[in-house]
Order: sequence, then structure tokens, then C-alpha cells
Amino acid sequence: MNKLAETAEEAVAIFRNAESKRENTIRCSRSIIRETKRMIHSIHNSEDCSVNKENLRKLVADLVGYMDGGLFENGPADDALAEYAEAIIFESVINGDDMPSFKELGIGPGPWILGLADCLGEMRRIVLTSLVSEDMQRATSVFSEMEEIFYVIMMFDIPDQILPIRRKQDIARGVMERTRTDITNAIIMLKVKS
Repeated sequence: MNKLAETAEEAVAIFRNAESKRENTIRCSRSIIRETKRMIHSIHNSEDCSVNKENLRKLVADLVGYMDGGLFENGPADDALAEYAEAIIFESVINGDDMPSFKELGIGPGPWILGLADCLGEMRRIVLTSLVSEDMQRATSVFSEMEEIFYVIMMFDIPDQILPIRRKQDIARGVMERTRTDITNAIIMLKVKS
């Protein structure tokens, strides 16, 4: 019976460790999501977001460490990592930098793809802001980048059980159609004005 008690204590220790990792993962995921919102807001306002970016890198490293070998689903963590990918990809696109790979971000391909898909909505906001200020060059330039990302996203044919990309693809299709219509209407209005 001593072995039974020892084995039970060992199991309890493993589950306590898993519970601690889970709590840390949830807490860290929330911090990442808050920081990505700040970073995206800064990008839209043309503010320096280097501090946000550095904070995110540290938080993501912590999160990945908490996830390693856990006994629980990484739902909140995967969402946070997708938000992180979205913010970093969005910044690189807006700054004209090379888009970072999932390996460079230190995350898996799933959150990277989902973040890439979500980035289209933020890029649409840039296009709309450019259209309001009648900066057609910027609007069409960003839209061109949106099209490139969109075509990449649409290439993925993955079951939802592996990666829930289909819904994001449908949303991306709608974002692209609305943005194309907005640009077309803006071009027509500018021609009418002149």
C-alpha cells in the first residue's frame, strides 16, 4: 500500500504543476492580448510601439515556457499567440519590413496563420483612413498587400479540428470585397470631383 500512497502523491504533484502552468498561461495570455491591443492602437496612431513589441516578446517567451508539456488545452494561449502574430505582422506590413515567419516569432504555424488572417481587418482600417484623407496611393498600396496576404490565406485547406481557418477565410473574403468596393467608389468620386 505504500506504493499506492507514493504514486497518488506523485500524481497530485503533477496535477498541481499542471494547474499552476494553466493559471500562469491564462494570466500571461490576457497580458499579451492587452499589450497587442495597445500596440495596434499605437500603429494606427503612428506612434512608437517598440516598448509594446519588447513587452510582447518577453510575455510570449514566458507563455511558451508555461505551455511546454502541459496537461491542458492551450485555447487561451493559442488565441493570445494569434493576437501577437497579428500585431507584429501588421507592424511589419505598415513599416514595409519583411514579414516575420512563425519561427522568427517563436510560435507555431497555427497562431501565425490566424494572426495573418486577422491582420486584414487592421489593414482595412488603414485603407479607409487613407481614403478619407484622399491618399489613394497609400490606400491602393496597402490594398495590394492585403490581396497578397488574402491569396496566401485562401490556399490553406485544413480541417477545422486541426486549425479553425475556414471561418477566418470567410471573414477575409468579406473584408476584401468591401475594401475593393470602397476603393472603387473613392476612385469614382475623385473622378467626378475633377
